[in-house]
Amino acid sequence: MIEIQIVPSDIRRRVRYFFLDKRRVVVAVLGLSFTLAGVIGSMAAAPTVIRRVYKENYINTMRHERDIQHERLLENMVQMSTLERNLEEQRIRVAKLVTVYGLDRSLGQGGFSIPNHITRDAARREVDDARNRELSLKSAMRRLQEQIELLARYESANADIVRHTPSILPLPADQFVLTSPFGTRISPFTKRSDFHKGLDLSAPIGTPIFASADGVVTFAGRYPLSRSVAWWRFGNVVVINHAGRFITIYGHCDTVRVRAGQQVKQGEVVATVGSTGWSTNSHLHYEVRSDLEQNGVFAPIDPRIYILNYQWSNEALLLMRARSTKDYKDFDPLPTAFVGGRRAS
Repeated sequence: MIEIQIVPSDIRRRVRYFFLDKRRVVVAVLGLSFTLAGVIGSMAAAPTVIRRVYKENYINTMRHERDIQHERLLENMVQMSTLERNLEEQRIRVAKLVTVYGLDRSLGQGGFSIPNHITRDAARREVDDARNRELSLKSAMRRLQEQIELLARYESANADIVRHTPSILPLPADQFVLTSPFGTRISPFTKRSDFHKGLDLSAPIGTPIFASADGVVTFAGRYPLSRSVAWWRFGNVVVINHAGRFITIYGHCDTVRVRAGQQVKQGEVVATVGSTGWSTNSHLHYEVRSDLEQNGVFAPIDPRIYILNYQWSNEALLLMRARSTKDYKDFDPLPTAFVGGRRAS
């Protein structure tokens, strides 16, 4: 038996007695032991629990941050894609100017490409792709800026050449449809393959036709049948000589607004669209012929290369073909009346 006495500090209060037999003592000791074991076990497990909770919170935070960074990466890649498209459009415009001015060798073409590296996982691949694209864009922008500066200096030093270089669309941009491009086609009249030396731009009768550059009109009217059946078929024709470097031809006109010997400015109305001559519908037959070598031979060139204020759907391909079209030799020479003065101003 175990006796426990509780003596109060106040002697006036009664002393309390508790008697515990052996069974109760054993139960109390065991209960206290289990309680102490639980407390000690909890204290021992607490660091592991705390670490696990911290780790889970840290992982969740990192996942959230990763998702945010991934969204930002996607946004940046979309912006880079837009910048790449805009840069490619500007590069093509510059390349067209380089070709138009005959500066291919001195300026070069220069472009940019996006490297395609294979990495270990998709996330790393996205990051690497973004970095590679960023580096490519920076390099391409520097190259483009150099070409623009060189072109600006060339245009400043050669203002007369620039004014006399065909560079605009001869029709309003919203009033035509390209029905026959430059190159090999099936003739609508003979049903045989032939080489179309210009563009057929379908438009309503009366649509104004603009001079594509400064120059002097060398021919205006219908070419005599007795001199050339081929040119007579073009109906009413306006021919402009651009400083002896280029000649532009506007065929199947309805009305002619200029006369031979008249000087015209770029954008000036020289005729209206018609369907005169051999024509299946109202349209403008537009040719650009160049004599950049100054050898007296005006060779036909794809006019789309010389239209800078309108974007065609396949301009990159046009630029690739530009060199071969310059070498095209199987064409009818221009009548003397069309050429006019070699150095017309």
